[in-house]
Amino acid sequence: MLTIAPSGTLDIAGAYLLTDSQTGDDLVVLDNDFSFFQDTWRIHDAQDGSLVAKVTSGGGLITIARKFLPVGQFIGHNFEIADAAGNSIGTIESDFAIRDQYEIKLSDSSSVPIDPIVVATVGSSHRA
Repeated sequence: MLTIAPSGTLDIAGAYLLTDSQTGDDLVVLDNDFSFFQDTWRIHDAQDGSLVAKVTSGGGLITIARKFLPVGQFIGHNFEIADAAGNSIGTIESDFAIRDQYEIKLSDSSSVPIDPIVVATVGSSHRA
């Protein structure tokens, strides 16, 4: 469905290009800021670089616990999804679980492509 290519060789923080594997068209760029306290993914249009949406984790203590505690990866995590204007358009939520399971709720998906939101969720579950 999608091809994801990092922009650099180190996978600490950075940009990831999402390409439609059927057509070869570049869709969006996901960029992630490195932080111990909060994960922030920005979704940019691949053609003009404009901001499409932002996915931000909530709770700095939860983020730290997920990164540093021996069983931290099992702690649930929540994110807020905002459109380019900063308006909240949804959430991503998980509970304590052995395997990451996220529920994505969008109140308005008309201005935000859904596929990159799902990819940002998968990416954040491995970082947070």
